[in-house]
Amino acid sequence: MVSLEKTVIELRQKKREATKLKQKAEDQLKQIQSAEKRSATGLQKIVKKIESEKEDISDVSENLTRKNAQVESIERLVSAAEERVDSEKEKLSKLNRK
Repeated sequence: MVSLEKTVIELRQKKREATKLKQKAEDQLKQIQSAEKRSATGLQKIVKKIESEKEDISDVSENLTRKNAQVESIERLVSAAEERVDSEKEKLSKLNRK
């Protein structure tokens, strides 16, 4: 009888230990899952930020290209105007010499 009671006590103690180990394992699993979720969320935010920065760079590049084309166009207009002014000066100079 004493042996049976001792066995029951040992089994109950082992059951409590097993329950504690199971709870500890479940807590660790929850922590790992939470860390994984935070990491995935963080990665998604980083990817979105990178995509946004790429779009901004593309927009700036397009604006810069457009502005450069405008500057080149203005430079051509200025050059053509200067040539016309020089041509008109020559004509005036020839008329004044006569």
